[in-house]
Amino acid sequence: MDQRQMREQSPFLLMAFGAILFLIAGVHYAHEILVLNTLIGPLVALLLDGVPALGLIYAGYCLSQIEFTLKSRWTVVSWSLIGGVVFLIAMGTTVLVRLFEGRPIAEPVFPLLIAVEAGAIAGMIAGYYNARAHADARRAEKVSDTLVFVNDLIRHDLRNDLTVIQGYTEHISHQQTPATAETESDNLEVISEKTGEALTRIEATRAIIDSLIGETDLEPVNLAAVIAELASQVETSSSAAVTTHLPDQALVTANASLRSVVDNLLENAVEHNDRDDSLIEVMVKADVDTVRMTVSDNGPGISDKQKETLFNTNGTETDRGGGLSLVWTLVESYGGNIRVEDNEPCGSTFIVELPRADAQEEISE
Repeated sequence: MDQRQMREQSPFLLMAFGAILFLIAGVHYAHEILVLNTLIGPLVALLLDGVPALGLIYAGYCLSQIEFTLKSRWTVVSWSLIGGVVFLIAMGTTVLVRLFEGRPIAEPVFPLLIAVEAGAIAGMIAGYYNARAHADARRAEKVSDTLVFVNDLIRHDLRNDLTVIQGYTEHISHQQTPATAETESDNLEVISEKTGEALTRIEATRAIIDSLIGETDLEPVNLAAVIAELASQVETSSSAAVTTHLPDQALVTANASLRSVVDNLLENAVEHNDRDDSLIEVMVKADVDTVRMTVSDNGPGISDKQKETLFNTNGTETDRGGGLSLVWTLVESYGGNIRVEDNEPCGSTFIVELPRADAQEEISE
């Protein structure tokens, strides 16, 4: 039998091991019943030895049904067998020491069987969790590689397509006639603006992925400049009035994905505000160690119950939108924190505190 065949048959090997232990226990205690002419003691001992042996048989069957690789199955079985042998050697050594010392040994089979079965079960459980941990690690690595591949593909292909669109837009703008200049100019400006936004978002995807998988490369970013740009875009593309109170410069420790933090908070304020006079106010204040950004709206507000799961990161979107879980994850990766409070007289205020960067370092936007 080659190695592959052995791994394929490993669950049945575990079942056979359990069956052998059960057979040994059955034969031994049947003999004990005849010798001692009593049922209770041998039957109780058979129960204590037999149930774990049957458990190993059942575990082997379950292992054959689990979607494990052959290597993982062999890991579980081999650890179980090794555990049984180790416990047998440990218990057997104590028996041999007593024999060597000339002490009387009463019925050594019972403790030896218990030791073997306990070791086999302990080894099987340890092997299972070891195999599961390795399987989860391989799956996580595969998912990470897939995300990187998809990110690179999107960045390459969509960036090329959008660059071509942007180029043709500029070309058409130079071919306008006086009669259509005003209308086409407005349309082309919107196309050019949205194309530029899409290219910026694509460039930020790498930073977002790095933040999500814990490989964040942080640097000084001018939060004030990011807010000014995105607030202007929101006011242009929506009916909301956006007011900003910003210093000329507010350097924080972050990366390019900071745009997604600001963008999601602004979009959240617009999307969940059903008032005709929708207002958004963004303020930035720098302290000694931190920079605080507040995004306030005059919408319906957030209930206390919603606040408890607002930044839920388990994949379930809240009523306020799944983008807030991304915001929480990114802010945490920068070493900052985020919370939400009630705005007066109505609405909500999101408060983000980020580490303040050295003002002398190079600004990266």
